[in-house]
Amino acid sequence: MKHGIFRHIFALALAASCSGAFAAPIDDAKKLYADGDYAAAIEQLQALLKKSPRDGNVNYYLGASLMAVGQTDEALAPLRQAQTRGVADASRLLAQYAIDRYDVEEAETELDKWEAQLKKSRKPVPEEHAEMSSRVVQLSNMMDRVEKIEVIDSISCDAATFFQAYRLSSEAGKILPGDAVRRIGAGSDTQTLSAAYLPESRTEVLWAQTGEDGKYQLYGADILDDGTISHPAPLGDQLAEGGNALFPFLMPDGVTLYFANDGENSLGGYDIFMTRRTAGDDGPEYFQPQNVGMPYNSPFNDYLLAIDEASGLGWWATDRNAEPGKVTVYVFIPSEVRVNAAPDDPNLHDLARLSDITLTQKPGTDYKSLLASRLPEKAENGADDSSSPRFELDNGRGTVYTRLSDFKNSGARSAMLEALGVEAELRKQLDREEALRERWRKGDRSVSQDILESEQTTAQMRRRAAAMRNNAVRLETK
Repeated sequence: MKHGIFRHIFALALAASCSGAFAAPIDDAKKLYADGDYAAAIEQLQALLKKSPRDGNVNYYLGASLMAVGQTDEALAPLRQAQTRGVADASRLLAQYAIDRYDVEEAETELDKWEAQLKKSRKPVPEEHAEMSSRVVQLSNMMDRVEKIEVIDSISCDAATFFQAYRLSSEAGKILPGDAVRRIGAGSDTQTLSAAYLPESRTEVLWAQTGEDGKYQLYGADILDDGTISHPAPLGDQLAEGGNALFPFLMPDGVTLYFANDGENSLGGYDIFMTRRTAGDDGPEYFQPQNVGMPYNSPFNDYLLAIDEASGLGWWATDRNAEPGKVTVYVFIPSEVRVNAAPDDPNLHDLARLSDITLTQKPGTDYKSLLASRLPEKAENGADDSSSPRFELDNGRGTVYTRLSDFKNSGARSAMLEALGVEAELRKQLDREEALRERWRKGDRSVSQDILESEQTTAQMRRRAAAMRNNAVRLETK
């Protein structure tokens, strides 16, 4: 009996020793996972799995690491094993996998399992569960309205310069890099600007810039006769829907605006939205944005939808199925009237996910020739030097400045920009004044007082503009 007790104590000590030895490699693997070194974590976890193939934590972190590097199919087996061992987060990742595959029923099942496991272990159900449940409902609604479009090309591009793949004609305007907008006075040196849109009319510009909270918000401004922008202002907080809003594109009708946001009505990451605007007392007013649905949007990032009515082509960018640092730009043929795929279409999921763009195409159509015939010879995107403001200002040291980028001092640049804005308003005021004088010359003496008041206003505006120019010189040379 005594020997039996000693054997039992020795067995417990050995088990504790083995457990301690096994815990350290798991902790190391967890740290590698937390640090984002997924490849090293996978290698270590696969070695641990050979020693303990049913261990819940090992299987979970292996599945999570595989998912993080895009090996989602290989992640399923370890995640399901972890799920059977009671690891609740495995159900969360399996639900996300189902969402990414547009499998509504499977996603609902996995979310139910996740909730049940959390409650069984008396853990609170996180807010993420409600967010994912809402996303599944949205996914289900989108699957009922998958638009039928012809996708005629897909282009793999660097994420930083993807918009250069958009071959817009002059009628469709230009997509500009953020620094091109900064040259005409948008944003400050501390703000990050995204790609901007300049319509064919060159009378306004739309862009996105970060605020104090680090989030992107859409901005717009009129472009004045001298190339400067007048009173840049946000388009409206509601467009971001609590997230970020960027990549605007305004249709030639001047009313329909496409943009991207990652707010509460996004399926995942950035989604493409559409809104319309109307004239308001203080400038354009924008209606509540609407998610444009599938196949444009996905649980990943989708953005910058642009439609060129002159060529009959459209573009948008996405990082679904893309390598890190890359995006896919899809080229499609827009329809005047939206037509949705039938809910019982056997290819519905593939059409929604765009897993094979040939499924969207008409048999026997030579899309390569069609694309070549519709594309303009030269893309209209890129830096836009023509929109950079030009003026003349002697800096007091023998050098004449002709554009805002000549200024070294940001305060002087802002003062000059303000002066140019006043001068542009002065020109409009002088036009109104001349119209009043013309009425007076034709015998309308009722405008006499209006002319006198206008003369006083123009004199004040001249003094203001001169003072601002002098201030710009003072700040630049101090």
